Amino acid sequence: MNNRCWEVLTKVLPVSRRILLYGPPGTGKTYIAATEGLKEGQEMFQTTLTQDSTATELLGHYVPNEQGAFEWHDGLGIKAWKQGARLVINEIDNAGVDVMTFLHALLDDPMFARFTLPNKEKETVRPAEGFQIIATMNGVPDDLSEALADRFPVKIHMDNVNPDAIKQLPTNLRGIYNDYTEENHVFSVRKWIDFANLMDNGIDVDDASFAVFQDDADSLIEALAIQDSDDRSDSIEEEDEDE
Repeated sequence: MNNRCWEVLTKVLPVSRRILLYGPPGTGKTYIAATEGLKEGQEMFQTTLTQDSTATELLGHYVPNEQGAFEWHDGLGIKAWKQGARLVINEIDNAGVDVMTFLHALLDDPMFARFTLPNKEKETVRPAEGFQIIATMNGVPDDLSEALADRFPVKIHMDNVNPDAIKQLPTNLRGIYNDYTEENHVFSVRKWIDFANLMDNGIDVDDASFAVFQDDADSLIEALAIQDSDDRSDSIEEEDEDE
């Protein structure tokens, strides 16, 4: 398996301010975006966009306090700007016009970026040192508007699963993971981890395969049977050599 995308990403994460990660679901894009390369003490904020998302989640809005008055609360984007934090935006291709307009401001070059909040103070804010935004999507950059895609100077195609995630699988599953996913196009490592968890909790392999892989269950069961047979043969050969 070619892990170049992950090798490059671990190098650019600590230094690049605007990164777009795209590729099939379940490869670990969100996990690494939220956990790796954070500077000491750096905060991380995360959100997932839907087609119903509005800019207020990132920008902020007024909310009533206990006294019945309204107070301005910064959204995740403004909080990240002020604190020099990392902002992870999942499914950025779901951004509607409302969200996209604010994203353009949020993703401006840090040297020139500024935004006037619609609060009573008309506060003008700029990104603090260290601010970073990492966006993820399951499609391709061409799915974004040209203006939005252009604001991500670093775009990395995450076409393979995070190797650290594969290490979470039991040894027997690791042995067939690569060949099986390439043949059947089941890229999501989450499925494999869930499958292993079901078996660890006493669910037999047939039922666990059906529950997680549905139409691909039969081919997985066959692959596991071959793997088990090969393991037994290797074990017998080792015993014969010892004798």
